[in-house]
Parts: sequence; structure tokens; C-alpha cells
Amino acid sequence: TSNISFLAEPAVTMASIMTSAACRRAPSMLTSCGVCQQQVRFATKKAGGSSNNGRDSAGRRLGVKIFSGFQAKPGCIIVRQRGNKFKAGTNVGVGKDHTLFSKAEGIVKMIKNDRKKNVVHVFPIMESSPTTAASMSAST
Repeated sequence: TSNISFLAEPAVTMASIMTSAACRRAPSMLTSCGVCQQQVRFATKKAGGSSNNGRDSAGRRLGVKIFSGFQAKPGCIIVRQRGNKFKAGTNVGVGKDHTLFSKAEGIVKMIKNDRKKNVVHVFPIMESSPTTAASMSAST
């Protein structure tokens, strides 16, 4: 009979497993058979996604402030606008941000000119004096 020799495996001891490089690098647990097993941690909170939206600026409060037929005092803002949607007429000034304001006290009138553009005018209030009222009633 032939002599068959088996390759003998080196004995694996607990001390050799504890000193192995894999066990020293990461926290691990030893199983009953002595093999390192990696611990896995799960998130306790769901990760919130990031967003590039979510901001908005406040409105600029543009538009007509005193409408046609209403009275305006000097310096009152008639129209706040971006660009020249409304043009300045008589007794109306233009600010550096294209705001139209009244230069005199009077009634605001918005009229379209021949090019179909809105023109804002402030017509002074004609106060009737007692002498002209008396002369008007005497002539009739």
C-alpha cells in the first residue's frame, strides 16, 4: 500500500483571528466559526434632498397709483413703471426709474396720443372766483 499523506492545514486559533489585519481595521464581530464579519449601520433618518428652488423676491408694487379723473397734489406719484409704458404730458415729471409724478395740483387725465401711446397729463383745477360767477349769472 502506498503512503498517502494529507496536507495538514495550520491550526486557526482565536488569537490569530483577533490579530489579523481585517479585524484590526474595522469594528467586527466574531462568529461561532471564528470568521470576521463586518458590521453594517443603517441610517436612522431619511436623507433630505437638496433643492435649488425655494426663493422668491417680493413684488415691486408697480402700476397706476392715481387713476384718470382723480385729483393729484404736487409730488404725488401717478404711475410706477419699468420702462416708458406711460409717457409724461403737461405738469407731469419723470423720475430716474421712469416713475411719473405730478408737478402741479390738478386732475389726472390719461389720453392716447396719435401713436396710440398713453400720455398722462395733470390739468390744473379752475377755481371760479366770486366775480366771474356773478358775471356768469348776470349774463344769463
